[in-house]
Amino acid sequence: MVRSRMRRNGLARIGFAVAVVWGIAACSEPAPSGQAEDTTPQPGVSDVVLASAMVGLPAGTAPADLPDPESEGATVLTKYCATACHGAPSPGAHSATDWPVVLRRMWLRTEGLPTSYGVPVPDARERVLILNYVLGNALEVSNTALPARPGRELFTSTCSRCHELPDPRQHSANDWAAVVIRMRQHMVQMLRQSPPQSQVQEIILYLEQVSRGAS
Repeated sequence: MVRSRMRRNGLARIGFAVAVVWGIAACSEPAPSGQAEDTTPQPGVSDVVLASAMVGLPAGTAPADLPDPESEGATVLTKYCATACHGAPSPGAHSATDWPVVLRRMWLRTEGLPTSYGVPVPDARERVLILNYVLGNALEVSNTALPARPGRELFTSTCSRCHELPDPRQHSANDWAAVVIRMRQHMVQMLRQSPPQSQVQEIILYLEQVSRGAS
């Protein structure tokens, strides 16, 4: 279900990019007889495709808020992943299982961009540093049965739309509210939708109780 929804979203974005490209092609046709030709510079096809591909990207994390921000891994991540396209991604945005696929996809995209964009591409050593850094600080996935409390099903269905379910013990009860609110903002940016406030509060309450070890 989640994969099919993500696939539909991806096809919709591709369709949008194609529609924009066709629009540019139409604008580039010769002006009808008797009309002055529009000489306003038009963006290139690659410009439009890149811009449309960036729609919905999350704002990212401030470099100072990254885990161990002074480490070489954090420095290289910021250098290459917080430049032209989006902010620095939080290592906790994906699990250790998902990060290699995500990074490979990003590297393929940057390698395919024209050099005129000036988007830096990491070399082999730097890629290893980035991978090891995000794997060492990746989302801790819940590998045990979640406690049966009010909010469990809502937490499961909502948070699994974007990533694997996090371990409720990954954050303290005092931190979960800020984490859930930040994730809700990402959902708005990426999916153009989010659960209502009442459901957000239910998820926060569930995670706060479970992280305290309440039965």
